[in-house]
Amino acid sequence: MVYAAATLVPVAGLGVVLSVTYTRQADEGARADGIALASVIANSGVEPFLEGHPLIEGLNARERYSLMMSTGDLVAEGTVLRLRVRDMTGQVIFDAASPTAPPGPAVIDQNVIDAASGTPVVEMTKVGGDALDGGAGQGTESIEVYLALHPPDDPDNTVGVLETYLPFGPIAAAREASLREMQIVIAASLAVLWLVLAVIVFRVTRRIRRQSEFNEHLSLHDALTGLPNRTLHADRVATALASARRTGADVAMAVIDLDRFKEVNDTLGHHNGDEFLRLISQRMSAAIRPGDTLARLGGDEFGLVLPGVNETTVAEVLQRVQNALGEEFELAGVPLSAEASIGYAVWPYDADDCVTLLQRADLALYAAKEARAAIVRYHQGIDEFDPQRLGLVAELKRAIMADDLVLHYQPKIDACSGRVVAFEALVRWEHPIKGTLPPIEFIPIAESTGLIAPLTHWVIDAALAQLALWSVDMPDLSMAVNISARNLREEQLLNWVFDRLTTYGIEPGRLILEITETSFATDPVRATALLEALSLGGVKVSLDDFGQGYTSLGSLGHLPVSELKIDRGFVFAMQSSPEDRAIVASVIELGHQLGLTVVAEGVETAEMYDDLRRLGCDTVQGFLFSPPVPAERAMALVAPLESFA
Repeated sequence: MVYAAATLVPVAGLGVVLSVTYTRQADEGARADGIALASVIANSGVEPFLEGHPLIEGLNARERYSLMMSTGDLVAEGTVLRLRVRDMTGQVIFDAASPTAPPGPAVIDQNVIDAASGTPVVEMTKVGGDALDGGAGQGTESIEVYLALHPPDDPDNTVGVLETYLPFGPIAAAREASLREMQIVIAASLAVLWLVLAVIVFRVTRRIRRQSEFNEHLSLHDALTGLPNRTLHADRVATALASARRTGADVAMAVIDLDRFKEVNDTLGHHNGDEFLRLISQRMSAAIRPGDTLARLGGDEFGLVLPGVNETTVAEVLQRVQNALGEEFELAGVPLSAEASIGYAVWPYDADDCVTLLQRADLALYAAKEARAAIVRYHQGIDEFDPQRLGLVAELKRAIMADDLVLHYQPKIDACSGRVVAFEALVRWEHPIKGTLPPIEFIPIAESTGLIAPLTHWVIDAALAQLALWSVDMPDLSMAVNISARNLREEQLLNWVFDRLTTYGIEPGRLILEITETSFATDPVRATALLEALSLGGVKVSLDDFGQGYTSLGSLGHLPVSELKIDRGFVFAMQSSPEDRAIVASVIELGHQLGLTVVAEGVETAEMYDDLRRLGCDTVQGFLFSPPVPAERAMALVAPLESFA
C-alpha cells in the first residue's frame, strides 16, 4: 500500500490546482460581468443624455438633470455603489451620490487615461480605495469599472470616462457557493480516482512482485526438476563453508552422475527421459537430510552439499541416495531403476575453498566412473592425476582469469580455389615456467574439473574479437572453435554465444562450432536440442573427427550439422590403404548427398591434397598449408595460400 498511498499526493495536488483554476475563472467571469453591466449603464443611462461637447467644458443644466434622473435610482437601489462621470483630465464633473455638487479638481488617473484610449479597465477593489477618495479602502468590496463615453450621434468621439463601482458581494457569495459545490464534486471525483488508482497500483505492484519472485526462482532453479541450479548450488556451497569456518564443522561436496541415462533417452524418448530425471530428483531429495542441498548441475549431473558432517554421516547419506536410486519404478510401462557414480570431497581436509572443493569432487567422480565404483572420496593418490597435474588445475584457473592464454589460427582452404575461407582457433597456454603448453597438456584437466566452461568461453570470446578485426579486410571470413561434451550441458551457452556475436557485430553464419562425434554421442538428445537452437540462429555446427565415433548413418541426416570433418587418421592412411581411401570417398559422397560441406584435416602432402580434390572434398586443412600460427602471422598466409589453387 506504500505505492498506493504515494498516489494520494499528486491527486491532492490536482485538487488544489483545479480549485485555484476555478477561483481564477470565477474572478475573470465577475470582471467580465462588471464590464457588461457598466456598458449597459453607459449605453442607456449616461451617453443618451450627452450633447456632444467635450466634458472638460462641464455639463449644462439639461445634461446634469438628465443624468441625475437616470442614475439616481441605480445608486438608491444599490445596483451601483458609486457612479461618476469624469472628463479627459480625470476631473469629476458628475457624481450620482452628489448630483448638484460642482466639479472637483483635475486628478491624473492612469485608469482614466487607459479607458479614454478605448480599453475598458476593471479592478477588484473597495469603495473609497480610489486615490480621489483618499485611498483608505475601508468600504464595501466592489468591482470598479472605467469606460470611455461617446455622444449618441458620434460613437468615434470620446468625450469623457464613466467610473462605476458595482457591488461584488452577491457575486462573491455566488462564487463561494459555487466553489464549495465544485470543491465537493472535485473532492469526490478525485477520491474515486484515487481509489481506482490505488487498486490498480496495488494489483500491478503485487503482480510485479510475484513476477519478480517467479523470475528470481527461475534464475536460481532448474526448470525441469525444480532443484537449485548451478548458480544457487555455488551460493549454497559458499554459505556452508562460511558457516563451517565459524562453527568448525566439516562440509562435504558430492557430484552425482547418472549411469546409462543415455539408454533411457534413446529407448523411451526425450519426454520420458525428462520424467525419469524428475522422478530421480524426487527420490534423491527424499533421501537427504533437512539442511542438505541437492542441485542439478546440468544434463544427468547433480551436486549435493552436506554441511555439518563427519565421515560416517557422509557415507550414510550417500548410501541412502544410492539405495533410493536403485529402487525400481515404472516409466512408460517399463520397470526401471537408476545407478549413479558419486565422487565427493570434504572441507577442510580435501580443499580450503569452494572452487577447489568442487574440482576435487569432480576428480573423485571421474575416478569413480573410471573404476566403475559407486562412491569415491577424493584423495591425492587418485590414479591419472599426479600432484603435478593437480597443481595445474589452480594455475589454469588463474591463467583463464589473467588472460595468460593465446590463440593460434590454422587456415581452412577451399579445395577448388585455394582461397582461405576460415581459420580454426586453437588455444595455447603461455605458462610462466613451463613455456607454451599445447592443448593436450591442459584440456583433459579442464574437462574433468569444470574449468572447460570458462576456458571455452574465453576461446570463443577471443576468437570472435579477432574475427571482428580481420573482418575489415575479409568480411566473408569464418572462424571455427571447438567445444566439448561438457559445454553441451551448459544452460546459458546458447544465449551467451549469441550475446558475444552481437557484441562483436559478427553474423552468426561466420561462427563454426566444432564438436567431436564421440562428444555428441555422450548425450545426443541434449546435444541435438542445443545445437538445433544454435543452428536455427544461424551458427554453423561441424561434426569433428567423423569416423571415430558411433554416429549411425541413419541418424546423420537428422543431426543439426552443416559440416563433416573427416578424421585425420583416414586422411593420412588413404595414401597407402585402398580401404581407407574408399572410406574417405564414401564420407565425401555421403556428406554431399546430405547437403553438408566436407572438410579433410591433417593434409600434409601435395599428393593428399590432389587426391582429395579429385574425390570432390570441399575444404582442406593441415600442415601442408600452415601449422597453427599466432594472429599476427595468420593474415600473412592469405595471399601465399592462393597459390595452391
